[in-house]
Amino acid sequence: MSQYEGFLSPGLSSSIAIIRKDFSAWFNAATTFNTLGMRVLPNVKPNQSSNQQLVASALYVRVLTSFQAAILLAERGLLADARTVVRGAAETAIVLAAVVKEEAVCDLLIDRHYWHHLKLRQAWLNDPQAVTQMTTQEVDAVKAVIANADAEHPKAKTLKRDPVEIATLAQKTGLMALYNVVYRSASGDAAHTSIDSLNRHIRADDQANITGLRFGPDVSDLPATLSDAMSVLGHALHALTEYFKLAQFDDDLAKCVAAWKALGAPADFRPGCSD
Repeated sequence: MSQYEGFLSPGLSSSIAIIRKDFSAWFNAATTFNTLGMRVLPNVKPNQSSNQQLVASALYVRVLTSFQAAILLAERGLLADARTVVRGAAETAIVLAAVVKEEAVCDLLIDRHYWHHLKLRQAWLNDPQAVTQMTTQEVDAVKAVIANADAEHPKAKTLKRDPVEIATLAQKTGLMALYNVVYRSASGDAAHTSIDSLNRHIRADDQANITGLRFGPDVSDLPATLSDAMSVLGHALHALTEYFKLAQFDDDLAKCVAAWKALGAPADFRPGCSD
């Protein structure tokens, strides 16, 4: 890694090769999940007149895209960022499971859309600093968006908080383990600015004395990160294939899960001891 280019260094390719080799068992398992995910994709053919099918399909594509993004980040040793992406994918997978179970969840997503845009634009107008940076025409345009949203979806202005509650959806779909183990854990140690996430950038000795900052590829919880990513995609695949009646992929998904579980606890893995 170049001193002045960091993770943008062309020389990072050698580091990627080492990481992929040291953790080949986990990357191989993740690749199997990804291959299955890509094989399923062209078989997802939503009815254009069904919001439930269209939303479920889009959610699956989002999960699969995030899964691949997490792998690309993990192989570069960008674990905090990989885990942040996995957290987002976990949220999407939970919403996917909820959508395929109950079509009304699509309405919650519509409520969230209008609630978010109203809240954002109202915040702009209530921020004196933001208003001073806007022209009269821009202020009028923001007000017009608010007026249109009020007319198109009046329910949004009555909402006091985000109508899509991930914990509630996880509980209704039986995915509290995914919510607690992946979503909440990655929130605390990666996505949020927390002591746990900051510790990734601190170098300390055996007595916990800080000796400097740490910048560069990190593999400390790489197996756990890939394991979480596979858990997320596995749940998404299960929900989607069951909903679209793609039973031809059931055995392949079971094999992917079995190979992943056969790797054992991520924390017990030692590079070079397993392949």
